[in-house]
Amino acid sequence: MKSRLKTNILLTAFLGSSAELLIKNTDNHRTLFLPNDKIKDSEILIDAISKETIDYVISFGQKPNIRNKVYIETAANKGELKINTAFDCDKLTGLFEENSIASKISQNAGTSFCNELYFNGLKYIEYNKLHTKMIFIHIPFTKNITDFEAFRRNMFNVIKEI
Repeated sequence: MKSRLKTNILLTAFLGSSAELLIKNTDNHRTLFLPNDKIKDSEILIDAISKETIDYVISFGQKPNIRNKVYIETAANKGELKINTAFDCDKLTGLFEENSIASKISQNAGTSFCNELYFNGLKYIEYNKLHTKMIFIHIPFTKNITDFEAFRRNMFNVIKEI
């Protein structure tokens, strides 16, 4: 039987969001809770990934008008600049499907906090030639998730398989 090395995963979420509730109180992964400040959010993330070897950064944000579904963001944009993630989004889509979470591939991480964090994180990783893979996942507002505890459990099953 092949032994598996422990993967170092960093989870991020914005304070006061459904994403915060999703990753709150987990002991299995390092978590960062971001203060909803475009400059500080990126500084906090970059500080964390500059200090230790992180295999995967999984950032969560909330998206209005979606229900019981996640959006897997494949890119971040700033003006004419676009940075694509190196994360295996097809594998992630399959993992969501296996764990009863509907997902959609998206190339629009938004125009505000989510996109800013994602763009700056991807830029830092690319510029410093890190092996870290980063993905941004939008989840629904809590009120738009039929069974939040089941959703949370399924999400952590997905993270465990990454």
